[in-house]
Amino acid sequence: MPNVKQTTSEKMGTIYELSNDSGTIVRLSPEGARLLDWVVPVEEGRDIVVGYDTIEGHRQARYYGATIGPVAGRIAGTRFEVEGQEYQTEDNDGGNTLHGGSKGLDTDIWIAETFEEADRAGVIFTTSRQDGDGGFPGNVRYQVTYTLTNDNELLLAYDANTDKATLFNPTNHGYFNLTGDTQQPIDDHLVQINAEHVAETNDDVTTTGEKTPVAGTKFDFRQERPMGTTMLDDPFLLDHEQEWDLKVISPDQKVQLTVTTDRPAVVIYTTGEGEAGAPMKTGPFAKHGGMAIETQGVPGSEKFTHFGEIVLRPEEPFHSVTTYQVHF
Repeated sequence: MPNVKQTTSEKMGTIYELSNDSGTIVRLSPEGARLLDWVVPVEEGRDIVVGYDTIEGHRQARYYGATIGPVAGRIAGTRFEVEGQEYQTEDNDGGNTLHGGSKGLDTDIWIAETFEEADRAGVIFTTSRQDGDGGFPGNVRYQVTYTLTNDNELLLAYDANTDKATLFNPTNHGYFNLTGDTQQPIDDHLVQINAEHVAETNDDVTTTGEKTPVAGTKFDFRQERPMGTTMLDDPFLLDHEQEWDLKVISPDQKVQLTVTTDRPAVVIYTTGEGEAGAPMKTGPFAKHGGMAIETQGVPGSEKFTHFGEIVLRPEEPFHSVTTYQVHF
């Protein structure tokens, strides 16, 4: 039967550890409702999640494995309008608001509640914000539920409710390297993304409102192929026509990760020169050592509503689920 236990580590602080009948282990932190580790029973145990070797390292870097919000991605020009009212958010990214600002949801210490059932175990993390925090309207209650099943699925369910119309576009900023060793680059990972288009971006990575076909570009992962040296920080517009939306396979073929979501997009971010050498769990970070898989609404949807709406209203509580499943 899957179970959950709470432990404390000098390096990582409070940890919630989920385990299932096959020996898969997931470790979570209330700091940022964060995914710390995902160990699959391959060899002596292979941790496929990229992360720092201390919780302080996570605090400083901020986004690794964390729950991101209220709005993932960039709010261009630090302004948005909801129901005729304009709001001003923080400039923390060269004239834009990135991942909710300097005090995004990733900086919260979330309240945790654990549960165990016959075929799954998990943690419900909860936090809240007051009207005007970070420039966002509404008194909002946020909830993220991590569930590990006996089918080696990790489900991330997002829920939120508000007393005033506001924006909400959450994601998890988990980075993956299926070798279990972040000193190895992800170049030889096989990747498939079921998306015919990406959202076009400006030089500052804000979206233009246009979409671009992936055919004949570096974004064409419609057929399984190696990641290679491709650098990405781009929203793929998911087709949702297949059983899963995204697949990644380790170079040795021993681990496969599939991702299925009800969100319209996934932002794929690959680490580069700026992250190289960082003190990760398995040693200094390789230059191209990880890929973030961020399922979410299309960044910029607060302005380009043809991409879908990211307005949270009192009469319409938010609920979304993304499922990550490992095969080994």
